[in-house]
Amino acid sequence: MTSPATPWRTVEQAAARAQTGVKLIYREVKAGRLRAARVGGRRELRLTDEWIDAWLLASVTPQEVGK
Repeated sequence: MTSPATPWRTVEQAAARAQTGVKLIYREVKAGRLRAARVGGRRELRLTDEWIDAWLLASVTPQEVGK
């Protein structure tokens, strides 16, 4: 029996999606720059792909590509 698909990601899954480290995810959530839902213990967080993508887009530094 398979479990239903869920939109929620663990911190480890969020870090993999963003191609960053787990510590950066925790730091950005603590700073209020990355939205997360707390579900239990002190460090038990869940994130959605939408929240991760929004944070990435807000965090990028635009670079001009040479002609």
